[in-house]
Amino acid sequence: MPEPSTPPPPGLISEQDVEQEIQRLFLAQAGSGLVIRVYGEEGGTAENIEAFREMLTSLRMYDYGSAAGDVLVDAPNRQILTRALSVLAREQHQKRILDHVLTTFGRHLIDPLALILDTTPEGTLISRLSVLRDVFLAQIVELKLTQESQSMLSEDLKRLLTDDYLSMVAEHEERVQRPRVRRLAQQILRLVGSTFHKALRGWPEHAERIASMVARRLQGKVQLREVPTLIRDQICHAIEEFLWVETANEIEGALFSLFAENKGVMHEPPRELDRSLYSEFANACWEIIAEYC
Repeated sequence: MPEPSTPPPPGLISEQDVEQEIQRLFLAQAGSGLVIRVYGEEGGTAENIEAFREMLTSLRMYDYGSAAGDVLVDAPNRQILTRALSVLAREQHQKRILDHVLTTFGRHLIDPLALILDTTPEGTLISRLSVLRDVFLAQIVELKLTQESQSMLSEDLKRLLTDDYLSMVAEHEERVQRPRVRRLAQQILRLVGSTFHKALRGWPEHAERIASMVARRLQGKVQLREVPTLIRDQICHAIEEFLWVETANEIEGALFSLFAENKGVMHEPPRELDRSLYSEFANACWEIIAEYC
């Protein structure tokens, strides 16, 4: 009978951990006296995005321009773009963005930590221990002993470093290291959450700045059929750039410090941040804008 498959080790960060971090961030904000305002209205109102909604409605009437031929229209101005971007200042939308950020960075930064704890037969730790055994056996051959001495030493080593023994060592290492690695994972989660939350907290002002940037790129007449793609691409590009500038250096610097403080857990530097992840975050922001405008 085939041996039952070994269940994968439990993840270092769960969905509940992400939810708790988001709650921590916004509960701390609630106690700070901070009130998010969108163009002077607490929490934002439907009127704030009416112009942007009307523009999208008009585009839908033309099936996003597919039947509009070469009709030229004015590109959306800074005021319209600011109102649309201001949707992201609402707490429920920022929670949604942070959930996406924390989950994504969980895969990128935290999941690799779990590899050092993988004690399954195909896991990283068992593989490294097996390689170590093979290295020892190869070194015995390199000693150029007599055949009898080489066989005796090799057999004794094999009897000591059996698969069962290596599994026991790996399981012991997992028990000792898991609490340490989980603590490091929690610190990374908090670092990422706090850094992105700080960037999003001043969103009304950032929305105006991003809108001005996009408006400069879009100014003039544009073909009606191209408007949806132009708006989406320019807004996503601007949000991606904003989030990268506001968070990447701070996160990378803090990660190097964290890993330096935890050399007993991690012997390699942290992975570099993947810029393409920020494109995912920007697209998530656009989905919210398109959904609520």
